Amino acid sequence: MAAFYYDYRNQQFINVDPTTAAQTLLNIPKSRIYGAEAELTVRPTDTFTFHGGMGVLSTKIIRGDVSGTDVSGRRLSNAPSLTFNAGVDFTVFKNDAVTLSIHPDLSYQSSQFFEVINVPRLRQSSYALVGGHVDLETADGRYSLSVWAKNLGNKFYFTSRVDLLAGFGFDYNHIGNPRTFGVTLGAKF
Repeated sequence: MAAFYYDYRNQQFINVDPTTAAQTLLNIPKSRIYGAEAELTVRPTDTFTFHGGMGVLSTKIIRGDVSGTDVSGRRLSNAPSLTFNAGVDFTVFKNDAVTLSIHPDLSYQSSQFFEVINVPRLRQSSYALVGGHVDLETADGRYSLSVWAKNLGNKFYFTSRVDLLAGFGFDYNHIGNPRTFGVTLGAKF
């Protein structure tokens, strides 16, 4: 577990001017961040392990101005107030030749803004992603086969958004990865 408190003076950000798309370095005179993180691993048997983690975060701009807008009291960018992840490692079958195991996982992130003005249309709502992998490994650990999947629910989400409506008539968005599947073969020499 960990807890933290940051009292920033002249915290720097990259600001994108929505009329020209020019990126400039911006100082926020005063802001603060506090929060806590915890991780837990429980292994009740040799065949079952639970991993989990949680983070809580509070951010606030105490004093600042961006492109003529007073941003005092607004949230800092890329700062969800709650994050959570959990996963399980479960050995389904094991003998002298191979081990078969499953590893489902879940991650959650609460809503966040990608800029300090906190434009409502640029806010990413909370979302959860589910994935996992199934592994087959030789007893000596030399060879492995893993079938994996990410974002099984095919959740549509953004990883970054920039306001360009004033100058260009659209928002510039980075979209998170869609549902993906794969197979990984491994060999150790």
